[in-house]
Amino acid sequence: MRDLKGIVEVTLLVEENGALTPAREYFHRDTTYVEGRSGQRYALRVRNLTGGRVEVVPTVDGLDVQSGKDASFDLRGHVINAHSSWDFTGFRISQSDVATFRFGSIEQSYAAQIGKPRNVGVIGLAAFEERAPLPPPPPLAAPSSPPPMFGGAPPMGGAAPPPGPPPSPAAPPPGAVARAPMAPPGFGPPAPAGAYAPAPAPQAPKGLGTTFGERRESRIHSTTFDRATPKPVAVLVIRYEQREGLRALGIDVDGLSERETASPFPAETGFAKPPPGWRG
Repeated sequence: MRDLKGIVEVTLLVEENGALTPAREYFHRDTTYVEGRSGQRYALRVRNLTGGRVEVVPTVDGLDVQSGKDASFDLRGHVINAHSSWDFTGFRISQSDVATFRFGSIEQSYAAQIGKPRNVGVIGLAAFEERAPLPPPPPLAAPSSPPPMFGGAPPMGGAAPPPGPPPSPAAPPPGAVARAPMAPPGFGPPAPAGAYAPAPAPQAPKGLGTTFGERRESRIHSTTFDRATPKPVAVLVIRYEQREGLRALGIDVDGLSERETASPFPAETGFAKPPPGWRG
């Protein structure tokens, strides 16, 4: 899938017979879904469709894949060169290694393991374009006259004006209402009993999550990137689920699979055969 502006293209790759292949996508209620199986390895391939560099911030289960923190547009991401691609194969643990993405139960997922199961089941990507370099400033012209004096010095040949009284503070406008200063945090009337009861711990939902898999080599290096805008120019979302979960959502995974394998020329033998009972 790609964004409407043609900035990036995102493909979820799943392991089949030892090789990563594009996962089948299901478009349902304006959302893209893919099927996953417990224990299956996967990767996120991102391709830069533009002629300049882009910075992308990928997330898995609501977590930034580079830092493991709650995903945010403010976090820095990965820079992809023009017309190039990069495979995100796991949660980054160093400049040279990642922990492989593998589907598993939500209880086994990395997000649930660190107490954040709320957003399990979704993969996201935010893309930023690079700010164009500013043109060099024009050369400074030599001054044609002496610069003005600062500090209130009198003009040449004149006397300084006599000092006047200091200005009085501005009076409040008619009808203004005086307000008491705000109390600092922690002050004020006591809250009623039970007003600040701790929220219950989040419970892991049922379904599929992404585990913190085995170590895998993936080398990166640091660079600089000046974002053209504070907000991303494109945000893409992919949701993943087991086949049973896709069926529960109303996605016809079995019928769609059969339709995708339908052939336009199943048997090119002769002419059309009349149906039973046809008399012409």
